Amino acid sequence: MAEVYSNLATSLDSRPVYNGGERTRAVDFVVVHHNATTNKDVAIGTWVVGSGAFTSAHYEIANGEIIGVLGENFVAYHAGGTGGADVPKISDINNRSIGLEFLNSTGAPNWEVGDETLRSGGKLLADICIRYGLPIDRSAIKLHGEITATQCPGGLDIDKLIQYTREAAGGTGGASNEVHDNETEGMKAFKQDSSFTLNKPFKVNEVKNIYGMWQAISYEMAGGDSANWLDNGIPLALVHRTDGGDNNNVEPGAMIAFDDGYNSGTIDKYDEPTNGIYISWGGNYDGTWFDADALLNH
Repeated sequence: MAEVYSNLATSLDSRPVYNGGERTRAVDFVVVHHNATTNKDVAIGTWVVGSGAFTSAHYEIANGEIIGVLGENFVAYHAGGTGGADVPKISDINNRSIGLEFLNSTGAPNWEVGDETLRSGGKLLADICIRYGLPIDRSAIKLHGEITATQCPGGLDIDKLIQYTREAAGGTGGASNEVHDNETEGMKAFKQDSSFTLNKPFKVNEVKNIYGMWQAISYEMAGGDSANWLDNGIPLALVHRTDGGDNNNVEPGAMIAFDDGYNSGTIDKYDEPTNGIYISWGGNYDGTWFDADALLNH
C-alpha cells in the first residue's frame, strides 16, 4: 500500500523505519514529541530499521522542514510505552494517532523547541486536524508525557503550538460546529447544542469480542448494516438489557440501553459526509460513531 503524507511535507525519507504495519483504526489523536537532540539526522536515524531502537514517528519537524518518515496510514512506534508498568493511558494509542517529532533548539536540561519549528509544526497540525476532522485543542493534540511515563516533549511550548495551529487553520478550531443547509436534522441539532441524552433502548444486531472487549453493533444506531467494529462498536460494559434478559448474556436481538453515567454528555466529533456523531466514553472504552438522526431520536 502506498504511504500517505501531508502535502506540506518538504521531503520524504525513504529509508524503512520500525512500524506496526497498516493502520486498522481511525485517527483520533496527534501526539507531540521532542527529539531530545539538536540534530535531526541523529533523531531520524534511531527510527531506521537496524538501529535497534524500535521507535519511529510519522514526521520530523525541524525549523522550516517537514520531513515525512512513515506514512500516516501506517502505525508508528511512538507512544506505546516501554512495557511493564508503563501502560499507555489511552488504549491502542499508536494505532489511533499520528506522531510528530520536533527538533530541539537547545540541549539538556531545558530541551527547548525554536519558534520556526513550532510554526512549521502548527501548519502540519492544522492540515492533519482538518483532514481527519479533529478539534484543534488538547482533547485531540496530546503530549507524549500525558500518555506514558516520560518527560517528552521536554520544553516544547504546547500553548504556542496550539496558537500557531489555529492561525494556520484560519483561526478555526479544526472540526467545525458551523451548521450548513444541506445537513440532516440530527446534525443541525447537535451542532447547535452539543449535548446528548440516550434514554431509549435499541436493538443489538451483532456481538463480538474486539481487542479483548465485548461489543455490540446496532444497525439502527449506526445508520445501516454497513456498520463496522472499528467505528460503531458499543462496549457491553456500558449498557444493560431492557428486555428482561441476562445482562451477562447479550446476544443479537436483545434490547439494550446505556447505563447511568454513559447515557448523557457532550459530542466530541462531527463528520458531515457520513452524518456521523462521535462520543468518547473515556477510560479504556474509546468511543463510538453514531448516526446523527438515530442519536437525536434516542
